[in-house]
Amino acid sequence: MERNDRVSRALMVWLFMVLLAVAAAWVTISLVNEYMYGPETDVRSYFNHLEDGDGARALGAINGQVPDGTDATLLDGDALKQATETLEDVRISTISQDSEGAVVRAEYTLAGEQHSTDYNLHPAQTQWGFFTVWAFDETPLPTLTVSMPGVTSADINGTSAALPGSQQEFAALPPGIYTASYNSEYVDAQPQSVALTSADQDESVTLEPSASQAMKDQVQQSISADLKTCTDQQSLYPSGCPFSYEFDGRVQGTPTWKIVEKPEPSISVSAGSADSSRGWSLSPANGVAEVSFTSLDLYDGSTEEVTERVPFTYDAELGFDDAGAVTVSR
Repeated sequence: MERNDRVSRALMVWLFMVLLAVAAAWVTISLVNEYMYGPETDVRSYFNHLEDGDGARALGAINGQVPDGTDATLLDGDALKQATETLEDVRISTISQDSEGAVVRAEYTLAGEQHSTDYNLHPAQTQWGFFTVWAFDETPLPTLTVSMPGVTSADINGTSAALPGSQQEFAALPPGIYTASYNSEYVDAQPQSVALTSADQDESVTLEPSASQAMKDQVQQSISADLKTCTDQQSLYPSGCPFSYEFDGRVQGTPTWKIVEKPEPSISVSAGSADSSRGWSLSPANGVAEVSFTSLDLYDGSTEEVTERVPFTYDAELGFDDAGAVTVSR
């Protein structure tokens, strides 16, 4: 009898250990399934690929569908890596999950602003009979359309991107900040940034051309040189110049001129002309010259020093010579 009791107790201990091992195995499988094979793992991997600038892996991970007719320049390399330079505080959580699929939310900041993106995933297969492998549903990519009249390329996130017909639609991987800009010797455009955070987002920016500082400097140099040909003339009526001084008396000696307020015309370029020598123009600008001379009284021979300010308007055309240098002509 005593022997049977010992056998029973041993059997119960053995059964308890088996049940404990099964429970431990189940807990282990559940934890591994959640933290190594769960849908959040796929989203974390996707974000890692984005921050590495690895567009091929990111595109494959998200099951991204590139819209027809879009340019792929932003989907890899420096353009992609720069898009996530300000990506911080990434927090990933499962919003819902069942046997058919899961919704995983990524919360993060871009350039200091809070954003969130939801990703849809589905069970793709099972490994070892226990572990569920998840995959993203087909994800259409957001697009960014960049246009700038008169140019054939622009910079997006520091990468040169072609703009055939002065416009192009680019596919992009969310989330990220994409900044379009343009800079050449004579033309600048104020950079414009867009945050792309969701699959159904389609944004567009138009860059407005303006004269670069180099262009402004050359225009001022040309105007100064032009006006110098006028101030060098020792006459009250400089030939071919925008200013003169009416005086009925007699001048003793020679008059002298100087510019005391330089005209500073605005520079503009019409649509479609930013990358060419056509379409550039200068607005009329006001300036002030100063003339000095000695007047002679013919009756008594007395003299008087005269200095007068002479307002004038400078009106000229802006162009380029055969070498591409800026020309200003009245």
